[in-house]
Amino acid sequence: MGPYRKSRLKSLILVMSAITTLSGCATSVSFQSADRRTTVDGILFKPDGAGPFPGVVLLHCCGGIRPHFVQWAGAIRNMGYVALLVDSFRPRGISGICASSQTMASMTTDRAADAYGALRHLKDLPFVDGDRVALMGWSHGGWTTLEAMASRHYRSSPDQFRAAIAFYPYCRDALTEPFRAPLLVLIGGSDDWTPAKKCEDMQARLRRVNPDAQSLRVQVYQGAHHDFDDVAAKNCCGHTLRYKRDAAKDAEDQVRLFPAEHMKGAEREGAR
Repeated sequence: MGPYRKSRLKSLILVMSAITTLSGCATSVSFQSADRRTTVDGILFKPDGAGPFPGVVLLHCCGGIRPHFVQWAGAIRNMGYVALLVDSFRPRGISGICASSQTMASMTTDRAADAYGALRHLKDLPFVDGDRVALMGWSHGGWTTLEAMASRHYRSSPDQFRAAIAFYPYCRDALTEPFRAPLLVLIGGSDDWTPAKKCEDMQARLRRVNPDAQSLRVQVYQGAHHDFDDVAAKNCCGHTLRYKRDAAKDAEDQVRLFPAEHMKGAEREGAR
């Protein structure tokens, strides 16, 4: 068995261990991607009680599901959300795409469809408030989060996210239209894989197009690198991945506050 397969097997064992630890609130689910071409897998984390609860769709990085994302899903569940961690790779027979920038670019379309399929799945659950669902992703999942929130293909969809958070995404120059819901980018100032400056430039472009638009906020953590919120971060593909405790703690606070703030309107609407 080669070193990559050994590493992948070890990661899968750790993921299963993390899921087992949270087994009282985690179940496996499957649903159709919004493009109807793929049946996607996911892990659903539900708070105790009947609900209805707000929800969060979670998108993993270019390396697939890691224990880090399972732990985040458990934390979000403890904040009172139904968390759906989407596995975009295993149903497609993919182990990872980190080494291919071309594949990463093309996969954002498929994974955006997965995100909207996950949203539809949550809206069909009786214990989820379908009008209060946020989207959240890391690295390639963060890149996909930006694409999903800007995609014209889903602009007229009746299923919409109320807010979104992207951890250290790649911010493309081509993204110039306002996002359809408030979006928060959390990124390290020393990130050498997805530079923070590109996200700050994207924010400046959007404000030039529409000075009144407040759809994007970029939070830069000075001295932080890619994967700053993962205690098990390891360098990848020639890039520095490193945990930074103060940035991780503030990011957790942002995740607790940002979706709740922007879903208050939907909660009031539902009460009428």
